[in-house]
Amino acid sequence: MILQALYQLYGRLLEEPGSEISPPNYSKAGVSYALNLSETGELLDVLDLREQGKGKSKRLVPRDMDVPRQVKRTSGVSANFMCDNSGYVLGVVQKKGRPVEVTDEKFNDMRTRHEEILGNVDDPGARAILGFFSSWDPKHAEEHPVLVSVWDELMRGGNLIFKLDGTQGFIHQRPAIHKAWERAISGTSHENIGHCLVTGEHAPVPLIHDSVKGVAGAQGTGAALVSFNLDAFTSYGKQQNTNAPVSEEAAFGYVTALNYLLRSDRHRLRIGDTTTVFWAEKPAHLEEDILAELLDPTAYVDTESKAESSTKDGETKFRRDLQATRMVRDALDRAAQGKPLEESIVGVDKDVQFYILGLSPNNARISVRYWHVDTFGNLLKKIGQHYSDMAIVLPPWETGSFAIWMIVNSIAPLIEGKRDGKRASPLLGGALTRAVLMGTYYPQGMYTALLARIRAEQEVSPVQAAMIKACLARSARISGAKEKEGNYTVSLNEEWTDTAYLLGRLFATLEKVQQDAASGAKLNATIRDRYFGAASATPRSVFPVLLRLAQHHIAKAEYGGIADRQIEAIVGKLDSFPAHLNLEEQGNFVLGYYHQRQDFYRKRSAETQETPEEGQ
Repeated sequence: MILQALYQLYGRLLEEPGSEISPPNYSKAGVSYALNLSETGELLDVLDLREQGKGKSKRLVPRDMDVPRQVKRTSGVSANFMCDNSGYVLGVVQKKGRPVEVTDEKFNDMRTRHEEILGNVDDPGARAILGFFSSWDPKHAEEHPVLVSVWDELMRGGNLIFKLDGTQGFIHQRPAIHKAWERAISGTSHENIGHCLVTGEHAPVPLIHDSVKGVAGAQGTGAALVSFNLDAFTSYGKQQNTNAPVSEEAAFGYVTALNYLLRSDRHRLRIGDTTTVFWAEKPAHLEEDILAELLDPTAYVDTESKAESSTKDGETKFRRDLQATRMVRDALDRAAQGKPLEESIVGVDKDVQFYILGLSPNNARISVRYWHVDTFGNLLKKIGQHYSDMAIVLPPWETGSFAIWMIVNSIAPLIEGKRDGKRASPLLGGALTRAVLMGTYYPQGMYTALLARIRAEQEVSPVQAAMIKACLARSARISGAKEKEGNYTVSLNEEWTDTAYLLGRLFATLEKVQQDAASGAKLNATIRDRYFGAASATPRSVFPVLLRLAQHHIAKAEYGGIADRQIEAIVGKLDSFPAHLNLEEQGNFVLGYYHQRQDFYRKRSAETQETPEEGQ
């Protein structure tokens, strides 16, 4: 199903103007330089094709170009046609700090390949290529006057192509060269013919598929999505990918389409260690931008310009459609108020089918973390429910909604005041995304990891509190406990008499009393620093001590009478202090603590605000 959907996408992109998808028998390659040749093959100049890269350094990077399809090298010598590195094109390589190494075997293979394909082609570009390979001497390459000034840059790597002096474009783009390449490809003999699992046709089946590039954490040269590289993976004597026969045409199509998605900022997101790509079954740019914005509403700043600009991380990012950004921000605000998200997004095709694929690295291969197919309308409902479950009162300095990657990072430890997302569990990102897209239970591992992180740091962040609330509310809803689900409100629920929730509120109140008693002085350690973990798990052992300490704090606080009545109101609803709280109750404790703390700092109307005189 995955390969079929990608192959169908490739066929659609070929028909879309401006998609820049590689045509059959061509592939994308990073090209650094072009060798400018005379008609006789003399090297006249070297043209720098590199572009300014993205990011803070703005260093020059190779330019992506369509070149004749490149071979996938595993071992041995195998030259590409019209585009390759200096070891094949010039016959020399030089690593930093080492002498020049002549690579005769690679250069001879390159020359032979071009002689076989272009030997009978009557074209100035073909004659220039053949003249270059017949006259070039790798042993004197370093001394060539054209190469002296750019030698160090050439030896740093990067692909080289050819240009015919005085003409437009490059030699591999000339019609005669294109026809010669097509003839060479069509005349290639094939050892393996099989029934393609994607197209259903009998066609040549390659032993290995092209590399997929752009999956975060995978090898820089690319990795395989379909691969049988060990004997244990084979059956019935089949070799490598003939175990799951996919024709050369379909294999090229699905890899090209996937590489296109991985290069596109419009179709790619990073969630934990998982690289997520998504696309619609037909052109639906607005819907794709809306889905991307919903999955990561924090990535791009709202602006009047759709041009590229610098983000807080210093990277240049693609700006999504302004209409999509505004529509999603408005819809998320409504979802936080309990209104269905899908009703706020109008003027879109809610019946269009969407495909969402999560990929993560696994040595030389790529693992599929999740694969989800659904209509755009259903995705809006599921994602909207997620944001509704996550809705929670925020501090005045916090705005917006929490993206999935932010939730995953919230379980990672703090390193120098920042979350080290690389130390978060790599499996939770995929499991959480599946739960969001399918509307199922959130992963239990996420919930327990959040509680463990809060106990370790003695602090509750807004994203942690929001996710704990979401886990508890969704669990209650799916299990049919509608009454319990209603208790998980956005802000403080003063009507809820759950013991653990009240204990969380009580702990926040006792902490506030201690802070008030300090009169702004910095405390070496608050009761939260010393007792939060124990209070949330074994309250009977902690709260009697805290209540005795509170009497001293009340006596010192300016408005101690108000605090005393607040404590009394909460304690009056408690029957006892439990010896232990289970995992669900610990979540209720955290939520009560967070809600009560936020309630202390919310603005109150003149009618409801208690004056100091009344509190004494």
